[in-house]
Amino acid sequence: MNHKCITASLTGKNLLNPANISGKPLCNSEYIPSDVVKIKIYIMANIIIPLVSKQWKTLQENLFCLDNIKKKLDTYYNCYKIQDMKIYKELINAFEAILVEHQQLEELEKTIYSGDSKDVTTMIYRTAMIRLKPEYEIYDILYGRPQQSENEEYNMAIVEYIERLLKIEGITFHKIKEYSLTKYPAIHR
Repeated sequence: MNHKCITASLTGKNLLNPANISGKPLCNSEYIPSDVVKIKIYIMANIIIPLVSKQWKTLQENLFCLDNIKKKLDTYYNCYKIQDMKIYKELINAFEAILVEHQQLEELEKTIYSGDSKDVTTMIYRTAMIRLKPEYEIYDILYGRPQQSENEEYNMAIVEYIERLLKIEGITFHKIKEYSLTKYPAIHR
């Protein structure tokens, strides 16, 4: 039997899972206020998606609203005690730091590559950084990158061992370093 308890709140809106005398919810779902839903959607549409898709102009245009968003997140956290609001505020802080770094990089590029009257052309092309698989990146940090000029290669036993360690739930870099260097000590060149 599927029972849904819907009641009208003081705001006039119908609520699923209203408060009751025991203080426990009648079902497993939580009520999320519409203000919280709206700000989450706003942050996703105007900050996170443009950041992931590298729409820097859009992000700079939305920079003015960050203080207002932070105030709303604080207000909603104090009002509703929803932990997500703290997480979103930290995301906004991280976003601000990323945007400041990006702006500084653009200014540096303008300074370095600005129009020298003797230069006929200057072209800058940005590419994404090429990343290795995590097990190879960790190998490079712990044992150094094999030198192709000296025909060195990755020790596949170590790479496979690191790969197995990466599958352990909650493993940290420090634990991987400890286990790997214990089993396969680093040889300094």
